[in-house]
Amino acid sequence: MGTSQDAGALVTRRRSLIAVITAMVVVNLVYGITLPLMSLILDAQGISKTAIGLSIVVQASGGVLLATVMSRLIVRLGAARVMQSATLLASMTLIALGLFQDIYIWLPLRFLLGASAAMLWSASETVINELADDEWRGRIMGIYGAAGASGFALGPIILILTGSTGMLPFAVTSILVALASLPLFWLGKPSTDIASDGRPSLWRIFKFVPHILLLNLTYAATVESVIAFFSLYGIDAGLSEARSLSLLTTFALGGVVLQIPLGWLADHMDRIKMLLMCLLATIIGFLIIPEVINHIWGGPFLLFTIGGIEGMIYTLSIILLGQTFRGAELAAATVLHTSMWGVGTMLGPAAVGIGMDLLGDYTMPYLIAAIYVIYLPMLILARRRSIK
Repeated sequence: MGTSQDAGALVTRRRSLIAVITAMVVVNLVYGITLPLMSLILDAQGISKTAIGLSIVVQASGGVLLATVMSRLIVRLGAARVMQSATLLASMTLIALGLFQDIYIWLPLRFLLGASAAMLWSASETVINELADDEWRGRIMGIYGAAGASGFALGPIILILTGSTGMLPFAVTSILVALASLPLFWLGKPSTDIASDGRPSLWRIFKFVPHILLLNLTYAATVESVIAFFSLYGIDAGLSEARSLSLLTTFALGGVVLQIPLGWLADHMDRIKMLLMCLLATIIGFLIIPEVINHIWGGPFLLFTIGGIEGMIYTLSIILLGQTFRGAELAAATVLHTSMWGVGTMLGPAAVGIGMDLLGDYTMPYLIAAIYVIYLPMLILARRRSIK
């Protein structure tokens, strides 16, 4: 009897993991295609990079403004229902974006798209951190991060196949989001036992782990800037649109391939030390990009490597959050973590877009590296405190 119950619980746990990992693919597919696609469309319409960056701010603000109610939604409705509703909203919004290709109509639609992505993100991260045991957390999160990177990688691939004009790329993405959401119905009931034991203070959580939360802000600021502007940077560097998009896919594939071995490594070494190493390697990598971007093999190799190492920055932030909080506090901390992503997405592309307008498209990698350099002292201080 006990064995049968244990086997049933194991099957349920595996289905829940598959469902939330699929949700991560959906979230990143939404960003992986809409950011470069809309940047290309708006750039072709003569819209400045500053305005393109500001339109991304509107998309990111959906998640930020939902932060105060998201943890209560997850506790009250359950992660499953939140994720199912979010995928339906995202799929419908993508169709509307394709039908009305005007920057002013896109602003409210991008807000809804960002809100749906934030709902998926917060709920899926809460579930997966509850399901992951500490000794396996790095490997499970490595798989989760690889799934997310595969969503990013799919975006440029779809654009290469469909082109960046017309309704087709929006319709294809909408269909893929709808199909990828089907495993979410396996969850049925809430898959985690998140007790509604009061309302944890978001400010208290922030003060306890500012280095983790601001890390997600920093990562979002950089990776969303890369997704939004790399194709334009590549074209300025003399590459074709297809070549630029293929390099962006290579960047995302590095995250797919390297997340699992790096996740294993995170289970066998000091995680803060590993995070510091990933940050330093990422900074150096972005500084080198202009030197090798036009090399037939050097460019793809470097972008693949940076994509994998930089992707681990995000994965480590989830790991550190999950080993610190549980239950309702974890739900609240995860929502705050997701809202930091939204803030980073608001700040990063806007700042990088302005920088590219003022200093030239060729400065994009240097601007990305500068964002990481600004964050670096906070992590060094956190590591010193943990050693004492």
